[in-house]
Amino acid sequence: MERLIGRYGKFGAAKTFLIFAGVHGNEKLGIQALQELFDEFEERKVDFEGTILGIACNLPALQQEVRFIHKDLNRQWYLSKIRKLGALPYGMLNSSEDIEQKHILDLVLDIVHDKGKELMLIDLHTTSAKGGCFSITNNHPRSRELALQIPVPVINGMVGKIKGTTLEYFDELGLPAIAYEAGQHTEQEAVQRMKAGLVSIFTNTSCLGSKELLPYQHVLDKMKKDFQHLPKDVHVTHLQDITEEDEFVMRPGYINFQPVKEGEHLADDKYGPIYCPSDGLILMPLYQKKGNDGFFIVKKVD
Repeated sequence: MERLIGRYGKFGAAKTFLIFAGVHGNEKLGIQALQELFDEFEERKVDFEGTILGIACNLPALQQEVRFIHKDLNRQWYLSKIRKLGALPYGMLNSSEDIEQKHILDLVLDIVHDKGKELMLIDLHTTSAKGGCFSITNNHPRSRELALQIPVPVINGMVGKIKGTTLEYFDELGLPAIAYEAGQHTEQEAVQRMKAGLVSIFTNTSCLGSKELLPYQHVLDKMKKDFQHLPKDVHVTHLQDITEEDEFVMRPGYINFQPVKEGEHLADDKYGPIYCPSDGLILMPLYQKKGNDGFFIVKKVD
């Protein structure tokens, strides 16, 4: 598997989309979506007023189809960590994810620090639970504008709750970024949702003409219909932070955006039952072996 999935657009264009896929190795559909999208653009000779750079992130974990090898790659995007990685040779790095992050940084740092570019990050993901279609913004106002182009709920307030994410890194740099969760890990429809969501963003940022959206419009229309019952805006009120030593087990049957009540028995760990802290909607209940987030509770923004 190649690190650089593809590059498309006009050399030297002001608008640049940096698109990450496979930050978690058990989330492979983002790779497929980008490969298909680049092929479709090439086949139709699409005129793109900008640049797209697609990057496969955690190659060893992707090859083994596990979330990570030594540690979560989406929990180590601290400015201090990035400076340290820049100063160290590869031979002094002692974890797979440190090596992967340094490879990614070697590809993107020049772009990230180019003040002449309008840079936007889109980080493609899938979830272990059903119903996992939503976008997550960082605090840059532009990120919300990007997120609203995809007909799925927008999650606010995640940056700060989870430390060391790609969204937080871009936030600290003053750059817009969104994470797009397009479905369950093995749900092939997530590939079509990713492509349609990306093209919708490209169109609404004037990088593509409106006619280029037509091949993907039926997917966007289906998404509007499928997710019309979900709130458009929600805010994170609780994160159930866990460690491997906690022996956390989510109770079966929960799906994203399912209503939950204060005091509801949601999960268990070695210390006993874990109860819902407040009324709300459950988000990203953990149904996989690796992970540091047991579940989130979100509430509709009025």
